[in-house]
Amino acid sequence: MLHTIHADFYRLFRSKGFWISEIILALNIISGVLLGSTGHVGVETGAKQAVKSASSWTGIGSLINYSSSISITVLFTLIVVSIILGVDLAQKLYKNNLTSGISRSGFFFAKATVIVAITLGQLLLSYGLAFVLGTLCHGLGTVPDHFVRNFALTFLLQFLCNLAWVSLTTVALYLTHSIVTTFVTYTLGLVALTVPAAIFPKIEILKYLSLNFNYGMTADKTIIQNTAIVAVAFILAFTALGLITFEKQDL
Repeated sequence: MLHTIHADFYRLFRSKGFWISEIILALNIISGVLLGSTGHVGVETGAKQAVKSASSWTGIGSLINYSSSISITVLFTLIVVSIILGVDLAQKLYKNNLTSGISRSGFFFAKATVIVAITLGQLLLSYGLAFVLGTLCHGLGTVPDHFVRNFALTFLLQFLCNLAWVSLTTVALYLTHSIVTTFVTYTLGLVALTVPAAIFPKIEILKYLSLNFNYGMTADKTIIQNTAIVAVAFILAFTALGLITFEKQDL
């Protein structure tokens, strides 16, 4: 298992696709710091707009503002996941691991470990770059009250939400062995997961199926709690489904 994890990271860092995707992600963040606007996947709500207009793109402001554009980081995380897992499944490279004595569950959890590390790394890169560039270009900025606590909550909840998205899309990847399916699932999921709340607006928990969280939401304990519950439920359910799918497939 450790050998598989090491081999995945070795292959990832030697992949041109990985470095190209990271450069594009960095350019998106740079555009936010310099131009005041970053890319976004999905529908941008009024709440997100309010967060962006609350402060300039200083070091601290960049952390707050970029929290509303984290869907871009999710997209680039899925690109890296496709390099690590999608290529293995599409080209049936996983058979080399299985024939060398690694069990299916061992392969699955080795990939899951790498994917968790990638998800965390993409978040750290995004916020780290935003903070450094914002500080260099516009200064550190004013630190709001309870900033450390609120940003820590934002980071944690977004990490869980990003993992939830990755868990959902990797199930589609295990089912189809198609890299394209990963991005189709994410794109359709962004729309489909908002439908239940629109149909049943009185059911509070359905509002959090969109797996969206930003700095401006940290003032509401209910939002924090419900977002965490939904994200963890997604992670557990789709990780289990992915494992069952891979275990029972005729490879």
